[in-house]
Amino acid sequence: MRPFARRWLWALVPLLVALVGWGWWQAVIAERETRRELLELRTRRQQLEEVNRALAREVEFLKRESEARKRAARETLDVAAPNEVLIIVPRATPTKGAK
Repeated sequence: MRPFARRWLWALVPLLVALVGWGWWQAVIAERETRRELLELRTRRQQLEEVNRALAREVEFLKRESEARKRAARETLDVAAPNEVLIIVPRATPTKGAK
């Protein structure tokens, strides 16, 4: 091998090592991000499953109880049944100095 070629080889080896190291580090960062996203998605899925179970229980309860159905319909439609008293509480208005 010529001396000129050996000099290029010695110049390229550190460059190649640096590129491999940089690529490895990028993969480590991407893997950590993927694990974090996976954990977030699993947590969100668990929360949604709990909400779905609660809604399913409410649906079953409403199917069985006619009074509960009537009450839910009145609450949804914002109406009152005979002999029911509605209490309307106004929202608090913030003052100028309050944060």
